[in-house]
Amino acid sequence: MELRQLRYFQKVAEMENITLAAKHFMIPQPSMSQTISRLEKELGNTLFDRKNGKLFLNEQGKIFLKHVERVLQELDNGIAAVAEKNEKVSGPVKIKVMENHRFILTCVPKFIERYPDVSISVSHGYHEDQDITYDLCVSSKMTYRRMTAQTPLIKERIVLAVHENHPLAGRKSVGIRDLKGERLISLPAQSSLNSITVDLCRANGFEPMIPIICDDPYFIRKYVFDGMGIALAPELSWKGRFRENTILIPVEDPPIFVSSYLIWDSTRYLSPAVCKFREYLLSEAQNLSGNMICPHLV
Repeated sequence: MELRQLRYFQKVAEMENITLAAKHFMIPQPSMSQTISRLEKELGNTLFDRKNGKLFLNEQGKIFLKHVERVLQELDNGIAAVAEKNEKVSGPVKIKVMENHRFILTCVPKFIERYPDVSISVSHGYHEDQDITYDLCVSSKMTYRRMTAQTPLIKERIVLAVHENHPLAGRKSVGIRDLKGERLISLPAQSSLNSITVDLCRANGFEPMIPIICDDPYFIRKYVFDGMGIALAPELSWKGRFRENTILIPVEDPPIFVSSYLIWDSTRYLSPAVCKFREYLLSEAQNLSGNMICPHLV
C-alpha cells in the first residue's frame, strides 16, 4: 500500500467522483481508477458503490476513510513541523471571515508590517469553499467544518438602525415586538444577525417580514439610509459606518448580544505564522474599545 494510493482515495472519497479527483491531481482518469481498484484489491473490500454511473462511498469506505484521514493528518503535521523547525514567522495564513470583517481587515496590514514574510489570504462570505482548508475562522458559530477549537473574540450589543423619519426614530429604546409588521433588512440565513432576527421574532409570536437579504453590510446600511427598511445591527462592528440620517436605537426588551469566535483545528499542525496571527487577533480584540469579553487562548 502506497502513500499515493491513500491520498488519491481520500480525494475520491471527498468528491465521490474519479474524474474530478484525477483532475485535482492532474493525472489521467484511467490512472486514478486503476489506483483505486488496486487499493480495493489489497484491502479485499470494495470502498465505493457504483450505481447509474455515479460513485458512492460505502460503509467499508467510510470506516477506512476515518483511519486514512487520521494517518495523513499526522503525516502532514510532521512534515510541517520539520519544515518550521526554525520557528521562523513566515509563510501563508488562510482565514475564513464570516463575522467582524472590518476588525480583521484592519488587523491584517498591521500584522504584515510586523511580519513581512507572512502572507495572509482572507475569504469572505457565507458560501462553502470545498477545496480550501483554512487555518483560522471567525464565526458566530463555535465550529466550522472540522475546526472545533475556539475562543471568544468579540461580544457586542445589537441595536436597531432606522431612518431618521421612521416612526421609531424618536424612541429611546425598542423591544422585539416593535419589529412586528416592519420591513427588515438582513444578512443571509447563515449569519448570526439573520438567526437572531428570525428566532427572536418567532419567540415573540410573529414571523418577521424580511423583503431584502444582502450579504454585504455596506448595502444593508445604504438601504436603511434610503428608507427601504430597518435593520438589527452590531453596535461595535458597524460603529461609525452608518450615514448621518440613520438613528441607532438600543434594543432593551430583551437586550440582545452577539458573540464571534476565533476557531481552528487542534488536530492540525499550526505554523508559527498562524499561531502568531491568532495571538495577534486575540490581543487586538482584547484592546478593542467596547468589546464586552476578554478573550484568551483555550
